[in-house]
Amino acid sequence: MERHLLLTMGGDGGESWNLRFVAGFFRRKAALRLTLFYVVPDAYASGPGEVILSDVQMRHGLEQLARARRWAVEHGFVPEHVETRAVPRQFGVVRDIVEEAHKGLYDAVVSGRRYLGWLEQTYTTSVSRGLLGEEIAFPLWVCHQPEPDLSNVLLCVDGSGENLRMADHVGFMLATPGAEDHTVTLLHCREPGNGGGQHAAGVGAEDAPLSGDDAIAAAREAVLANGVDDSRVRVLMLDACDCAGRADKAETILRVAEQDRYAVVAVGRRTALPDTLMRRMFGRSVSERLHDRVNRFSLWVSK
Repeated sequence: MERHLLLTMGGDGGESWNLRFVAGFFRRKAALRLTLFYVVPDAYASGPGEVILSDVQMRHGLEQLARARRWAVEHGFVPEHVETRAVPRQFGVVRDIVEEAHKGLYDAVVSGRRYLGWLEQTYTTSVSRGLLGEEIAFPLWVCHQPEPDLSNVLLCVDGSGENLRMADHVGFMLATPGAEDHTVTLLHCREPGNGGGQHAAGVGAEDAPLSGDDAIAAAREAVLANGVDDSRVRVLMLDACDCAGRADKAETILRVAEQDRYAVVAVGRRTALPDTLMRRMFGRSVSERLHDRVNRFSLWVSK
């Protein structure tokens, strides 16, 4: 069964990090189908259903896609499996990508990480950060500048429904021919002093995610159900704390990811609060904090 990925493309053609990540992570390419998708950013709607776009703008987009397609074929992708699409911007780049992703039923949307300074992060949104904040029904991959010697997946386990969907996705992708060399580590971050076996105070048992051993068992089952061999799955349980001993899941994940040099960190993202200026500055979720630090691994997110 082919895996169909939607790769968001900018003006960098074959230099795009997302295309290079996919080419490096999957050793054999025959089981992958790619759609290289470019939203021409300078188009605008003059009215309902009307989009203004010059021939020069569209030609530039098509040229970028042609470069990216040539690069993909040169690096082993089957020519018939690499499609290109350039569309004029209608609702905004992020919303246009979301519309295409939902319409096309892709297995994942793969975006490159654009680096922003602190001030830019506060007042502006890159495409990958914008996608992270959308209500989406597909896994999102945010790719860094790939390092060829990185491998394997760190799946962060918390027992939530979002996390189990990500476990299923990781298993599905690691069962792809060409990904057999990658292992998956199920990382469960315990609250310090809690032992990982209790629900958070104030959360009813019917609403709380699985915890501890139950969460690990459920994630393992979801991965193995896709055909991944049990020998490729390992378990790691750690107290969630930063270097000063304070409870911090994101710092724990980052430490493990960088020490053991994982190619991918995979997480489930729960429904986010509205994207406000104060939240951007002070209230970032674990997945948002991981996104801001994507400089050694690619981040896979499922909602």
